[in-house]
Amino acid sequence: MSRRSTAFLAALVASAFAASAQDKSADDDGPCGLPPEAKPERIKAGEGVPPLPLPATPLRRTERKREPAPPILVGKVVWGQQRSKLLADGRKAVWSDWNTDPADIQRLLKFANAKLGTRYRYVNCDPRTFSFDPTEIPILYIQGRRAPPSFDAATRKRLRQYLEKGGTLWADACHGSKTFADAFRAEMKAIFPEKPLATLPPDHPVFRSCHAIQKLHYSPANARPDGLPILEGLSIGCRTVVFLSPFDLSCAWDSFHVPEDGACVVGEDAVKLGINLAAYSIASYELGRFLSQRRTVETKDESQKGDFVFAQVKTNGDWDPDPSAFASLLKATAQTTNTKVSFGRKDISLADPDLASHPFLYLTGHGDFTLSDDEVKGLAKFLANGGFLLADACCGNLGFDVAFRRELKRCFPDRELALLPKEHPVFSAFHEIATVAYTPQVRADFHDLAAPHLEGLTVGDETRVIYSRFDLGCGWEGEAHPFALGVEAADALKLGTNVVMYSLTH
Repeated sequence: MSRRSTAFLAALVASAFAASAQDKSADDDGPCGLPPEAKPERIKAGEGVPPLPLPATPLRRTERKREPAPPILVGKVVWGQQRSKLLADGRKAVWSDWNTDPADIQRLLKFANAKLGTRYRYVNCDPRTFSFDPTEIPILYIQGRRAPPSFDAATRKRLRQYLEKGGTLWADACHGSKTFADAFRAEMKAIFPEKPLATLPPDHPVFRSCHAIQKLHYSPANARPDGLPILEGLSIGCRTVVFLSPFDLSCAWDSFHVPEDGACVVGEDAVKLGINLAAYSIASYELGRFLSQRRTVETKDESQKGDFVFAQVKTNGDWDPDPSAFASLLKATAQTTNTKVSFGRKDISLADPDLASHPFLYLTGHGDFTLSDDEVKGLAKFLANGGFLLADACCGNLGFDVAFRRELKRCFPDRELALLPKEHPVFSAFHEIATVAYTPQVRADFHDLAAPHLEGLTVGDETRVIYSRFDLGCGWEGEAHPFALGVEAADALKLGTNVVMYSLTH
C-alpha cells in the first residue's frame, strides 16, 4: 500500500514528459525499420478459434487445404502521404507518413501472441473505408513522426462511437515526435472535449496487465533519470480507450532501432509495455461492450416504489465511472428487502442548497478530485445534521483513495476514518456478513484478505460515513472489470444492500 502511494505521488510530480527544444524527429528523413515479414503459407487443415473472446468466424471443416487466418486484433491506420528520397548510394528510399516503422505491429503481435498464448494478426486500416465497428477490428493503431490527420466532423463522430462501443486506440510518437504527439492530443480534444488526455498513474492496470512495469530504460536523448513509465490515456467509465506514448515504442517493436536524436523506450522494455497494452485491451474488450449499453432500472410494481432516493455526488474529477451501478443495487435492495425506493438517480453537488433533502449520498470515482470550500462546508453540515455518505474507490483506484481521505479530513480535521469491527451493525443490517469474496487482483496483491474491509467516520453517536477502499460499484454492475481491486459481484450487492438498510435505520 505505501509503495503504491509513493509511486503515485512520484508520477504526479513527473507527469510532463521531456522533449528536445528542437523537434528534429518531424523532419522525417526516411523509414526507421524493417519491412514486414512475408505472409506464411497456410497448408494445415482444421478450424481456428480465437483464444480470447474477440470476434472471429472459423472456417468449415470441409475446407481442408488452408488453415484459417487468425482473428484481427489491430488495424494500423493509413494516413498522410507517400514520400521518397535519393540515398547516397543512388538507391531510392520510399516510405509513408503512417508507416515509418513498417514491421512494428507485426513483430509486436508476434511477441504478444507468444507471451499471452494468443493468436492474433493485424491489417492496414484506411479510415475512409473502415466500418468503425470494434467487432471487426478491436484496436486501431496510429504511428508516425509528422502531424497525423485532422479528421472531418463525420469521422470524428464515428471514431468516438467506435471507442464508446468497445474499441481502443493506440498512438505512438515515432522518435518521440512532439509534432505528432501535440497534433494527436489536439485531435482527441476535438473528439472528446470533456475528457483530456492525462498521464496515467503508475498503479494503472496497463503497467501490470502482463509484466509488472515500474521502471523503463529510455534512450540517452530522453533525459529521464527517474525511469518512470509514461503513457497518456483517456477513459470511458472504468476502461481506458485511448493510449498515447509520447516516447517512441515502435522503433523497438520494429527492429530494436534506437534513433540518435529520438526520445524512445529501448529494447525489451518497449516490447513489454507493448505486450501490456495488448493484454489490457484484450481483457477490457468485453467490459467496453458492456459499458456501451447504459442500463437503468424501472418497475411497474407500484408497491415497490418509495421515497428512498439514490443521490450521487458530482465532483470536479471522474465522478461517474460506473453509470449503471446504482440500478443493480436498487433492484437488489428492492427485491431482497422489500424496501421501497425511487427507481432513478439524482446527481447532486455538495454545495447544493437542497442537499439535506437527500439523506443518502454516494461518492465514487477515478483519480484525484478536490472540493471547493463551499462543498467542504456543505458536506460537513450535511453529516453533522444526520446525513449519510457511502463512498468507494472505483476499481480500487489509489488516486481516488488519496483524494477522498484528504478531502474528508478537510471536513472533519479532528476525526479519522477507522476500520469497522466485525460487530458493527452494518454487517448485520440485513445480510449476515462475516466474509466476502474479493476479485482476483485483490487476492493476488493482498493474499489472505477475506473479511469485509469497510472504514467509517463517526459523527455524533453514529457512523455517518462508510468508505470502501476496495471497489463496490463495479461489482454492482455485474460485469467483470479486469484488474480491479474490488469485491466480487454477489458480495458487493450484499454489502451495498446492508449499507442502504443501515442508513435507513440509523
